[in-house]
Amino acid sequence: MTRKLAWLLPVTLAAACATLKNPDSSELSTYCTAETGYRVGYLSRAYYGVCPKDTEAAFLAGLQRGRGYRLNPPQVQPYYERMEQTEKQLLAASTEAERAQLRGHLRDIEWWAIHIINDPGTYMSAS
Repeated sequence: MTRKLAWLLPVTLAAACATLKNPDSSELSTYCTAETGYRVGYLSRAYYGVCPKDTEAAFLAGLQRGRGYRLNPPQVQPYYERMEQTEKQLLAASTEAERAQLRGHLRDIEWWAIHIINDPGTYMSAS
């Protein structure tokens, strides 16, 4: 039973994370909540500036709370800092072209942060 649960957990988490990466406009009411923000932050995901202004504050508060509980190996800290700086630039960007470029940077930064956390040779995997 324990082996079955151990196998199901990553599959369930991966399925739940699918909508955390690229929500479409039909999912924004579900995505732009403090709870989802918490999960995005906890899972070391980036915020791509997709929430409407009326729900963005709650999402960002949840995001910061989740980031307080995420894995913080020393190797990934520079990527977390770059992610947060780029997110601030994205929120302040005035044109869609500028936002698109910043979203591309965020995807790269997010990929490296998650890769470092999950790499078997990093600090977090030594057990």
